[in-house]
Amino acid sequence: MQLSLIRTILFYVFAAALIFLLIGFIAAPLVKASTPESSNTVLFHCMPSLDFWNNSDDDWDDDWDNDWDDDWEENRTDADIRYNRVEGLHMGMKLKRDYLKLEYPDQSYLFGSWGYSFGAKEFQYQIGLEKGFMDEFRMAFGGEYHRVIDTPDRWIIGDLENSLAALLLREDFRDYYLKEGGSGYFEQYLTRNVCIQIGYHHDRLDSVKKNSNWALFGGKKKFRSNPPMNAGDLESIQASFCYDTRNSKKHPKRGWYIQINGERALPDAGSDFNFDYILADLRRYQPLGYGEGVDFRIRAGSGTRDLPWHRSFHLGGVSTLRGFRYKIFPNGPMEIGGNRMLLGQVEFRVGSDPVSNVFNLDVFDLNQYILFADAGWVGQTDPDRDLLEGFGGLGWSDFKSDVGLALTNHDGNVRFEIARRTDTGKKPFNFLIRINRDF
Repeated sequence: MQLSLIRTILFYVFAAALIFLLIGFIAAPLVKASTPESSNTVLFHCMPSLDFWNNSDDDWDDDWDNDWDDDWEENRTDADIRYNRVEGLHMGMKLKRDYLKLEYPDQSYLFGSWGYSFGAKEFQYQIGLEKGFMDEFRMAFGGEYHRVIDTPDRWIIGDLENSLAALLLREDFRDYYLKEGGSGYFEQYLTRNVCIQIGYHHDRLDSVKKNSNWALFGGKKKFRSNPPMNAGDLESIQASFCYDTRNSKKHPKRGWYIQINGERALPDAGSDFNFDYILADLRRYQPLGYGEGVDFRIRAGSGTRDLPWHRSFHLGGVSTLRGFRYKIFPNGPMEIGGNRMLLGQVEFRVGSDPVSNVFNLDVFDLNQYILFADAGWVGQTDPDRDLLEGFGGLGWSDFKSDVGLALTNHDGNVRFEIARRTDTGKKPFNFLIRINRDF
């Protein structure tokens, strides 16, 4: 049974590889014919990570931000330093796949990271090898092995911002688990804006505990415990689709971003887990005038059967329902989340001219206002229902919502937010200081 399943998986992987290889060879001459001769660099906008229409070629370069090729200009290595309640202080280095992907699109290269977490007393590492083919319509095969302390909350807050919150305020906005294993994957760019990836993953999952309670400030406040995660072997197939036409990856003002991640556990291949999982994230950045615009995001997720902790859904707090406490829904941060989730967010940016300052620091450039609103629902339905079922019958009363105001810099990534939940008049306000955009 296991041998038959593996053969089936390999058949589909190599069939997909052949199809996309043919697509690349057929479409490549068309791209070369339409590409300006002065352009020597192919920039890949979609860089999906598995673990996971108002645009034309004429106006693409008008407000295209140089941060798309930051990795091209920077070094291939970077320091990997962070602080949180589980790892304590982590210090290491990383060999950046994104840089190597841009520098050597049609060659083989090694990528990965290594470092030591002093609180958890863990040496963490990842080592990978990838081989790319073609500049346009790039195709790549790769594999990697790792032992890392991971988090399902990377989408709500970045490493630097979370480290500063933990170090200065004794607040950690992530939960953590240990995973050790490897994966093999195939990646194909259908255009410079569209990328798909499929991979086979094996991981041994386990819980990790809180190992640090130190911070510069925070008084008598203590870090909360890290919730217990599901332990066991996970064999799965993961796939992702990415469509990205944003003019900037750090502070976009225009374009679409769509990413869909899916995963199927394989109990017939020895997995201790049995589930299907899908997560879709759709965003639009719509300019209305100089410095003004409307941005929105719709994020939806669904899981079936024995959904593990790190694939379950929570809402509340940073980057989600900003008027509520962290992961308050469905049952608080210490309990496993729901198996269905919907989140909608909209922001209206009020225009203003950039303000220069002698220190060249964004914190002195807080001259833009953002009005925002969030609405979301997370729940638990019959685990045996299909992925697309379980959303019917929802009414507005099932959703939690908030409204708010943010004072930001021109790029919107340094912001002071005040959000008010709409379901109560008792302590309805929540204050947030961010150094990244919410979406």
